[in-house]
Amino acid sequence: MVTPKGAFASRCVLVTGAGRGLGKATALAFAREGASVAVVSRTSGELEAVAAEIRSGGSQAIPIRADVRDTGAVRNAMDACCRELGTPDVVVNCAGIFRMGPSETFDLDDFRTIFETNVLGTFAMCQAAAAVMLPAGRGKIINFASLLSFTAFPQRAAYAASKGAVLQLTRTLGVEWASRGICVNAVAPGMIQIDTPHPAIESNALRREQIDRRVPLGRSGLPDDVVGTTLFLASPAADYICGQTIVVDGGWLSYGYL
Repeated sequence: MVTPKGAFASRCVLVTGAGRGLGKATALAFAREGASVAVVSRTSGELEAVAAEIRSGGSQAIPIRADVRDTGAVRNAMDACCRELGTPDVVVNCAGIFRMGPSETFDLDDFRTIFETNVLGTFAMCQAAAAVMLPAGRGKIINFASLLSFTAFPQRAAYAASKGAVLQLTRTLGVEWASRGICVNAVAPGMIQIDTPHPAIESNALRREQIDRRVPLGRSGLPDDVVGTTLFLASPAADYICGQTIVVDGGWLSYGYL
C-alpha cells in the first residue's frame, strides 16, 4: 500500500475534519504527495494552521470553515474547492465526533448530534462530491468508519451505531456509483493515538497499556498507520476496489483471545 513520492501531483483532494487528528494527518499526507488540498473543519484557527503547514511544504491549500451538519455549508465548501482548486479527484470524510456514556442514561440530544455529524455529515459531503464527480465520470470518496463498525464496546452505543451506518452507507454508494466512475470505500481505524484526548482514556475506562497488550502488533496505532491505507484507496492501485471498508487496527478485530 505504498504510493510513490508525488503520486498525487496535479490532483485535488478535499478532506473534512482536517483541523486535527486523523483528518489533519490525512490532509498533510496528501499534500506531501503533491496534492492541492481543501481542508474543511468547524474550527478556523486550526484550519489556518494546517493550510499554512501545507503551503510551507510547497503544495496548495485552502481552508474552508464548514460544519458538516449544515448541508448548505457542505455545498458551499464543495463550491469553494471547485472554484479555487478545481473539481476534487478525492474526497475524504474524516469529520466525526465521539461521545460515550451508559446507554440507559445517554442524552438523546447527544445521540442525535453524533448521527448528524458522523452519518448525515458524511452523506451530505458524499452527495456534494457526487454532484461534481458524476458529470466528470471519475472520482474517489473515502469515508471514515471505525473498529466499532464491526464490534462493540460498552457505553459506545451512539458512536458504534453511527459508524455501523457509515459502513453500510459506503457499501451502498460504492455499488450505486461504481458504474458511473466513482469508487467509494472506507477506512476503519482501531485504537489510534491522535493529538486530542480520548474520552475513554481520560476517564480511565481504558488504559493505554491495556490497549497495547490487546493489540496483536503490540502497540496502539499512529496516524501514519491509517493514512497509508487512505492514500492507497485514493490511488490507481485501488481502482478495482469499491464498497469496501479496510480495517486498520493492528489485528484487534481478528484476535480472539483475551
